[in-house]
Amino acid sequence: MKPRPAADAEPRFLLYHLHPLSSRLLFVRHASGSVLTPRPLPFLSGTVEDDGADQKLDPIRQLSLGMQIHAGLGFEPGTLVVEREFLRQAEIPRAVVSIHLARFIALDPPHDEMRAKGGEFRPITELHGGHPVEMAVLRWAYEFLLGG
Repeated sequence: MKPRPAADAEPRFLLYHLHPLSSRLLFVRHASGSVLTPRPLPFLSGTVEDDGADQKLDPIRQLSLGMQIHAGLGFEPGTLVVEREFLRQAEIPRAVVSIHLARFIALDPPHDEMRAKGGEFRPITELHGGHPVEMAVLRWAYEFLLGG
């Protein structure tokens, strides 16, 4: 019998908005203080060195993850798009969890909708001091999005 993965081994998402005109990049910090949804990583988590950074999501998996994040947050379908070319992993107790990047596609970030869900948009400079793995994910996302 195969061991069951940890209950919190579901994929995590880092939500962001990149303004198409000004290039202002904002990430979502949730009520928990985490930048990941649907829940923060456990305390005893670490990054996976060979984490699949060069992998691309196939379109079916991209759509499936998109449906999952919309349903989990209660947003209308099409509000967010999961990035196909960003995949990172974190090791948590008894499992490895995938971390994906999801972009709000509206011209302006939906501040009111996010506040109603307990989150807020913040620039990366205001997100310091979080879980070390989350800080690494933010750095990777920043480099991925802005070509650093």
